[in-house]
Amino acid sequence: MKITYKGDYALKAILDLSYRFDMGRVVPLADISRRQNIPEKYLEQIMLILKRAGYVESKRGIGGGFLLQKSPKAITVGEIVRLIEGPVEPIACGDAVYNCCGEEETCAFREIWLKVTRAITDIVDTVTFEQIMKRTNELQQRHNGYTYQI
Repeated sequence: MKITYKGDYALKAILDLSYRFDMGRVVPLADISRRQNIPEKYLEQIMLILKRAGYVESKRGIGGGFLLQKSPKAITVGEIVRLIEGPVEPIACGDAVYNCCGEEETCAFREIWLKVTRAITDIVDTVTFEQIMKRTNELQQRHNGYTYQI
């Protein structure tokens, strides 16, 4: 699995909107673009995908923009990665239900790809955007704090 800029930007956009979810505020696309350093035209395309999938809602006109349709605790990293990037399996036969070459029963490589797929899935499907927000806050506090050593 490789995350492209498109996938990275989608994750960052959802995270940005997650911070504003409880306020119910509509967030202008330009604000997300600026804060997350994402080209605005590219972000428009990503937001349309997220909107069609039901993750964001858009408001037009003055004061328009985007807001999350689901709580950050109800959205996992895996959902967004799959939406934007496709399957998380590193190879087609890493999917437990996909029959790739007819040698599934005797292929040692397939066992490895299934383990890799399970490991990735166990992580991305359990980490929510609420958890990502919490961890981001912790890292920012650590970075902005002072550490004294003698």
